[in-house]
Amino acid sequence: MVNIAFEGCCHGELDKIYNSLQKLSVPIDLLIIGGDFQAARNWRDLNCMAVPAKYHRLGDFHAYYSGKKVAPITTIFVGGNHEASNYLWELYYGGWVAPNIYYTGAGNILNFDGVRIGGLSGIWKEGDYYKGHFERVPYTEGTKRSIYHVRQYDVLKLYQVSGQVEIMVSHDWPAGVEQFGRLNELLTKKKFLKSDIDSKALGSPPAMSLLGRIRPRHWLSAHLHVKYAAIVKHKPTGRPTSMSTDQATQMTENFRQISATVISKDGPAGNARGVRIGRDTLMPTTVDGAVLNSYANEDEIEIDIFSGQEGSRSLSPEDKNLVEADDDNQDNLATDITVQGVSNSLVGPIDSLPEIRVNGMSDRTPSARLLTIEDEAGTSSTESKRGDTGFTETRFLALDKCLPRREFLQVMQVPTQEHIGEHHQLCYDPEWLAITKAMEPYMSLYERQPKLFATAAEQEALEESIRKAREWVQKNIVEVGKLEIPSNFVHTAPFSHSDDSSMRTAKFQPTEYNNTQTQDFCDMLGIPNRIWREQRQ
Repeated sequence: MVNIAFEGCCHGELDKIYNSLQKLSVPIDLLIIGGDFQAARNWRDLNCMAVPAKYHRLGDFHAYYSGKKVAPITTIFVGGNHEASNYLWELYYGGWVAPNIYYTGAGNILNFDGVRIGGLSGIWKEGDYYKGHFERVPYTEGTKRSIYHVRQYDVLKLYQVSGQVEIMVSHDWPAGVEQFGRLNELLTKKKFLKSDIDSKALGSPPAMSLLGRIRPRHWLSAHLHVKYAAIVKHKPTGRPTSMSTDQATQMTENFRQISATVISKDGPAGNARGVRIGRDTLMPTTVDGAVLNSYANEDEIEIDIFSGQEGSRSLSPEDKNLVEADDDNQDNLATDITVQGVSNSLVGPIDSLPEIRVNGMSDRTPSARLLTIEDEAGTSSTESKRGDTGFTETRFLALDKCLPRREFLQVMQVPTQEHIGEHHQLCYDPEWLAITKAMEPYMSLYERQPKLFATAAEQEALEESIRKAREWVQKNIVEVGKLEIPSNFVHTAPFSHSDDSSMRTAKFQPTEYNNTQTQDFCDMLGIPNRIWREQRQ
């Protein structure tokens, strides 16, 4: 069992996040941050961040980059929409931004002590989705923003993953996932989201289609600065095959229309029925007019972790953070865990959900409480926690940013089959390495991205390339013991101090740096390093 903490948006507040975790009586093995990390090494890096100059703030990261401070907990993070994008581009495939702090890259699957963790960086914008990775320093105001928009190429790489993934992380929410939780409570907290939901603008369609494709146990997000939980039920499908561009595009388009297709203007209590989308269907399905919402567990204990006042340990209704323990048994019962003197079973069985009525309808109706997702064959299973290639249930959780009286932190216990030695291991994932090796030639570094795998022949060729790449990875990486990610952090740019007033007025963007971590990764995998400008010329 490993204890994994998840934090929503970082916004440069590393000191407060680490201090909050150190107040727990539970030792944390891994911290996952859901984006807006803001890895600004110096004041010039801030000129590559899509925020107005008046909001430029160096934050805490520079001290971890310089070595003045060291992250006390192994930390991994995905990119958001407020990032020092020039630095993250250096580590497109993933890498250490500072000792013990790892960026997942644009997309990735990692392995931490046997727990598979996936990441998708950036946010959705349809106009940039089908483009290549063309943005380069110095950025314009336009490319300063387009660089963090999710690309179809990176999503298609994740579509090829066939093994089970425990945790997926994205910055913005999967489109339509709000319909599987307490939507009315969400709109009470964030009233302005109603217009986005009604106009079908909330969330990422590619992320939702990945949720249905990969079916992880947990999906973690941030971005909207609010805590929100939901449960998405899946019906088992056959073994996934490679996904073509046309198939992925059709799924993305269908999920982009999720609100229009499934949710009526009157809210989630309508009598709409789910719509099948080929093999990987993920649409809310209702029976006999039951509400669409499927609710997260109520038998949880909320613990004050950071009150914003030094030394304060008092609980208040406004100042709480959720700590969840989770195991893999069929009853979904957690072990007891002590947090700041409070001991209890933090997660009960789903049958312990209290009766809650929405629009006069009982949420204990089985069809409302155990929503399922139809596959192409229309089969169903709610007895098993694991499907044939994914989990039959995905727990979605979004958290807030690190501020006083905000719900920004959650801890979960995740089962692992791996033997944990004297130190924790963050490792490459063999399947992901094979996918990266096989698909590297298709990545475009120009604004135009040629259509990918549009024909059956191209799709079959990709499958064969991945198969050969897996054999290569097994022989050249797995069998020779190269899966553990090396501690090869290097300084590429100079670092600033928060009191370095001479740099605060720097208006120029920094130069592009060659990060040797990316070169090491490409050399290990036998692919060209096209991230570094000189290698591309």
